[in-house]
Amino acid sequence: MNRSRTTRSGFAWLELLLALAAIALLLQLWPALGNVVLWSLDIRNWPRTVWFLANVVVIVVLVGIRFGPQLFEDWRLRRERLAKHRTTLQKGQEMKEQRETLERLKESQRRRIY
Repeated sequence: MNRSRTTRSGFAWLELLLALAAIALLLQLWPALGNVVLWSLDIRNWPRTVWFLANVVVIVVLVGIRFGPQLFEDWRLRRERLAKHRTTLQKGQEMKEQRETLERLKESQRRRIY
């Protein structure tokens, strides 16, 4: 158990290092990109619409964190319940077809002339 946890942790570090290497490559290929990124990250340069959108995103994320797990659990339980209902209906249909087949066989045996 502990070993798999360290293995996954190693992959996370590898992914992080690969992302940093890609960012470093981009900054070396286009040096002006670094200045643009720093300017855009400076919150003093943000217009009101960006502030509004940032606040909306934060609120949506917080609502998702609060209600998301319960909504996901309800969705999963509903899918399980519907799957059980479908299998029950399917088994009922199969049983009905088997009964009809047996009834036809019995009816045909009654009509048979020896």
